[in-house]
Parts: sequence; structure tokens; C-alpha cells
Amino acid sequence: MLRGRELVEHVAHKRIEMIAKEVEPCFPGAGTTMEMLADGRAHIAIEWEGVPIGEEYVETATSWNQPERLVEYRKALVSNRKRLVVLVPERHARSARLKMLELNHWWLFYYLVFSYDHQGNIRKVGRPTYCFPDSGYS
Repeated sequence: MLRGRELVEHVAHKRIEMIAKEVEPCFPGAGTTMEMLADGRAHIAIEWEGVPIGEEYVETATSWNQPERLVEYRKALVSNRKRLVVLVPERHARSARLKMLELNHWWLFYYLVFSYDHQGNIRKVGRPTYCFPDSGYS
């Protein structure tokens, strides 16, 4: 089981591999850079032909709960006009989705939320889905 900085770095590197597959069809040759921030989270920048096109943050439980987070995210979306991806520890997935919905007051839909577990497995956080086993729908 990974913890702390090691876990955040592991998740960031896994996410960079995912980014390459997601971005390549639309932005051939796009590149990423990753840096560890002073507050223990990772920042991933995505650039294509010298133009920044995306920002991603791998948050920790502590960094995620900081009040300035939404201000920072709004800046990435509005001022910088970039795609934003936020990754939070699994236990914060639900609260992250709800907190990010606050950005919809500004009609900002160009973001995604992912969660990660202690092994560094990444899972997309979306709208709640319901499974009806007797109806054949899933």
C-alpha cells in the first residue's frame, strides 16, 4: 500500500500515461510536465504546440479541503481556458463531485473528477448510477 508523497507521485505518473492516450487523437504530440507542489499535491500541465491546453491536480485529503481550491480551479477554467482534471483520494470522491458542481454556477463544464485508492488505482467519478438487477438494466 502506497502512502503520502509516494502515492501522489504514483497516481500522477499513472494519470500521465492516461493523458497520452486521451489527448493524442485530438492533439498529436501533446506533452505533459509534472511537478510536486509544496502542499504535497501534484500538478500536471498539458501543452500542445506551445499552447497550454490542460491542468490536472492530484490532491491529498488535506490539500483537497483547502478553501482556495475552487478559486484555483475556476481560474484554470475561466481565465486560462483549459481543461481541468482533479483527482482526489477515494474517500473524498462524493464530496469532490458535489464541490465541483459549484463551478456549474458559472457554466463551467470542461472538467473531470477522478478518485484514487491506496494502490493508486484511478476511477472516474461521475453521476450516480443505479443498478436494477431484476430489470436487465445496469
